[in-house]
Amino acid sequence: MLDKRWGLWYNAKSAIGCTFLKGELYLKKITIYELARELNMTPSMVSRALSPNGKVRADKRELVLQAAKKHGFVPNSFASRLSMKSIRIGIIIRTLFHVNCEKMIAAIKSAYNEICDYKIEYDIKLIDAHNERLEETQQTILSYADHDGLIVAGLSAEKYSPALNAFYEKNKNLVQVQAVNENLPCLFSSKHDEKTAAEMAAEFLSSCLKRSEQKNILLLTGDLNSALHKSAAEAFASACKKRGLCLVESFDMHDSEELLASTIGQIFDRHGEKIDGIYTTSGISAPLCEYLEKNGLSPFVVAFDTHSAIREYLKKGIVTATISQDVTGQMKNAFRALTLYIVKGETMPKIIFSDIRLVLQSNSYLFD
Repeated sequence: MLDKRWGLWYNAKSAIGCTFLKGELYLKKITIYELARELNMTPSMVSRALSPNGKVRADKRELVLQAAKKHGFVPNSFASRLSMKSIRIGIIIRTLFHVNCEKMIAAIKSAYNEICDYKIEYDIKLIDAHNERLEETQQTILSYADHDGLIVAGLSAEKYSPALNAFYEKNKNLVQVQAVNENLPCLFSSKHDEKTAAEMAAEFLSSCLKRSEQKNILLLTGDLNSALHKSAAEAFASACKKRGLCLVESFDMHDSEELLASTIGQIFDRHGEKIDGIYTTSGISAPLCEYLEKNGLSPFVVAFDTHSAIREYLKKGIVTATISQDVTGQMKNAFRALTLYIVKGETMPKIIFSDIRLVLQSNSYLFD
């Protein structure tokens, strides 16, 4: 559970200046002011002509480009952006897991440091899913309408759609991260490929049960109201059928530890010890692992995510493998791509997929 400090606003403003480096980048033979005087133009016109997106007549641009080439003039990227207005990006992160907040904030800082020669201001609002008030979340979404863009993570449920649709009507620079509502209009999304993850889980369980005559599989999903979990469940069912695995039950946990804890015993009562493999599409696995450990059961378990609780059960051998969705990469890709789109108009695919990895005991240290 998130502690109170995660409910605070996090704000960072860029501080940039001119940097002059010797070596390959130190190619200027004259300044932009000298170039402007030679061409009888203002420095701002020269600057616009040197920018691909600058508004200037074609003949003027050609004169500037020829003169710049003649003098070996290379515009300083830092200095050319000093007059640029600040870019303001809002970020809302709603999550069940404290560690995912830390990973996403680290990703934002990393992306920011890579492109901080642009004037960027960003602020982050963290929402604890355990203590959320829907009306406050909706108001927070709409409060960012005057920003240059908004990144949202963990807001894929339909209850957020009215506020996100209202935002999109005012500002098209809306980006979804991690859990994505495919019916929601947005500029682009950054996420893991849940279908590939589900297929990886089925393939791994199939390998584990290769020499077993009985191949009964239990699927535990996150909230099936989410398009992500619904898609994962469908892909896993299809992959099980393809690989000769028998999916004996699919149970919707609704992303609730309490629901899983109160129901897992009943599920095993229905199937006894006939469950040979389990896949969960949600990071909520602790009640399942506790039940297996307490009752001495040892089916092959493929969990999801790499937070500390799952890694602990992985070390104990209760979880056989888990899937890393790389929330760090998802947020970093989103922040960088949105900034470059706003500043330079760079195009990006409608969906940016992060790397997904199968994590075992032997390589789990790489995901600490």
